[in-house]
Order: sequence, then structure tokens, then C-alpha cells
Amino acid sequence: MESKRLLILSVSVGHGHARAAEALAAGVEQWFPEHEARHIDLLTLTPALFRKAYKDMYLKLVQNHPEVWAYIYNHFDNSKAGGFFEKMRRKLESACNHQLRRVLGNYAPDYIICTHFMPQQVLARWKRKKRISLPLWSCITDFVAHRFWLEEGMDGYFTATVENEWRMRQRGLADANIYCSGIPVLPSFSPPAEPAAARRQAAGKFSLDPDKLCFLLMGGGAGIGDMQNLAGQIMGLPKGPQLVVLCGNNNKLLGQMRAMDYGTNLLPLGFTNEVAELLSLCDLVITKPGGLTTVECLAMGKPMLIYSPIPGQEEYNADYLLENRAALKAPDASGLMWRIERLLREKGLLSELAANAAALGKPDAARQILATVLGASQ
Repeated sequence: MESKRLLILSVSVGHGHARAAEALAAGVEQWFPEHEARHIDLLTLTPALFRKAYKDMYLKLVQNHPEVWAYIYNHFDNSKAGGFFEKMRRKLESACNHQLRRVLGNYAPDYIICTHFMPQQVLARWKRKKRISLPLWSCITDFVAHRFWLEEGMDGYFTATVENEWRMRQRGLADANIYCSGIPVLPSFSPPAEPAAARRQAAGKFSLDPDKLCFLLMGGGAGIGDMQNLAGQIMGLPKGPQLVVLCGNNNKLLGQMRAMDYGTNLLPLGFTNEVAELLSLCDLVITKPGGLTTVECLAMGKPMLIYSPIPGQEEYNADYLLENRAALKAPDASGLMWRIERLLREKGLLSELAANAAALGKPDAARQILATVLGASQ
């Protein structure tokens, strides 16, 4: 088979878009080694000042003014193209124009997949103007596609659910190539062939008890108050679980957690690339319902207790999980503790949620997407 070059474009606003792109690049290396893939964050092709302003605007809105973000999300989802957002897109296009053209010229890709709507908007416009003719694909990283994802000139879309495929066709893509593939995750996020053995191995690695319930708390403290206090409450529960807390790059939180004296029942970790191993050990994930976090948990068959969804995309993700009974949702820190206590009492409920999560999981999504784009047999 002739070797092909695949360019994967993301935008590093949040982590999910880049993680989906990394999953596709890793999938090429593992399943289609005769081909080549390169992942580029579109923002790295823009001036530093523009890059910082673009990222900060989004992060500050969702963290400090979620009601403003909710208005923006819904307003542009229901409005016609043009106006303020069209100006922002043109500014981004202008900022990255030279560097992106240089990348296309030097790398000479045969196919492009976008895991964020911004690069696909720029490239779809170029394609409509006959500036490029490359096959252009979109990989949607949430369970419902905002209008920003819907562009003329795309060769195809990959989406997470049949419902979203239906919604996209209703919104004007009736004749488009839309594949209900799922959202790509790294190959490591697959159910282990021998779950009990994988659990024992991970427990030994992290000095935890494989025979005791283990919960994984993610999110770095955003949206649910004092994480240190919450961890203390969980640790204080009679017959409570072991708790792994992922603090990410929040070094202050990591220091606070490490200062807590709960022996081996509490494991605080900073940034780690071992999330898949931790998921093989844990029985419940307490997290915000980001698109990639959600599909990684589902791919491993792990139920979720979700909190503080970002208005718009994460609310749709939460609705999908709740409708399919793969998660519970807490309105606040107090509600979170009530649900944790309930899950400790009702072991059958935890098993039911886990079975439903496993039924929704699509660990093979990256391979299906790549097989479609590269024209390889599955």
C-alpha cells in the first residue's frame, strides 16, 4: 500500500482537542505504520500575544463567568454566520496564514483531520476558494456539534452519537458524509483482556489495595469548592473508598493533599500520563464531563459522578451520560457527598452504572476513523 501523510490539526483551548489529535497520531503509529502522521496545534502557528489572548479569553470565561460563556455558546449556536465570530475567525486566519501555508507546503499532507472547529473553518474556506484541494475531515470532540463545526467543503465528519448525526443532518448537512465512529482515545484506553490481573498490577504499582473500592477524583478543584476538604470528607466516611486525586499542574493543591494524613488510602498525584492504568484500578471517576475525559472513562467501562459542567458542550455531554445511566450528577459539593454515600450503600447501583458505561464505550474509535480516512480495511 502506498504510504500517505496525515496532518492532524487541533487548538489547545482546554486539553480535549489536543488529546483527540494525539490519539489519532498514536493510532497511525500502532495500526497503520505504513503511513505517517503529524499533529500540530494551530495556535503554535500564531504570534505569542494572539495565542495567549485567544486561550485566556476562553479559559477566563468558562472558569469565572460561565453565565457569559453560556450566552455566547447559545447565541452563536442559534445565529447565522457572520458578525463578531466571523471577524474573530478572520483574525485567526490572518494570524496563522503564512505559517499554515508553510506547513502545508513543507509537509505536503495527503489528508487533513481537524479536532477543533477553528482550523477546519480556515481550511474549508480555502478549499471553497480553490486555494487547496486536500481531503478535509472533521472529528467532533463533544457529544453535540455546535454550529461552528458545520462547514461546507468538508469531505466528512466523525461524531460520537447517532443523535448528533441526526442533528447535523437536520441543520443542513443532509448529504454530508457523517460517520458515527465515536471520539478517538489513545490505544491504552481499552478494556484490559484480564481486568482482575490489570487491577492487581495497577494496585501494586500505586501501592493500593486491589480488593478495596477505589475512586478517582479529577478536576483540579474547579467548580466544587475546597478539594482538600472534599477529600477529607470522603476519607472520613465509614467503610469509605481509597481515593486517588489527580491534581494536574496545580502544585498548591498537590502539596495540600500530600500533607493530609490518611496513609495509603489517599493517593494524590500531579500531572500523569498513567490515567489509563489508574482507570483499570478505579471503580468510579468523579470528574467534570469534558468530551475526552468522558469517552476515556466510557472506553474503560468506568461510571462517573459528574459535577459543574461547562455551559453548552459539557452540559450536552452530561445529558448524554445521564440519559444512558452511565453517570450520576451532583449539583454541588454537598450533593456530591450524598451521592458518594449512596453509591457506597448501593453496590448494585455502581455495578449498573459500570455496565452502562461499558456499553457506551468506543475504544476502537481512532482505528475506525483512520481506516475511513486512509482508505484502509478495518
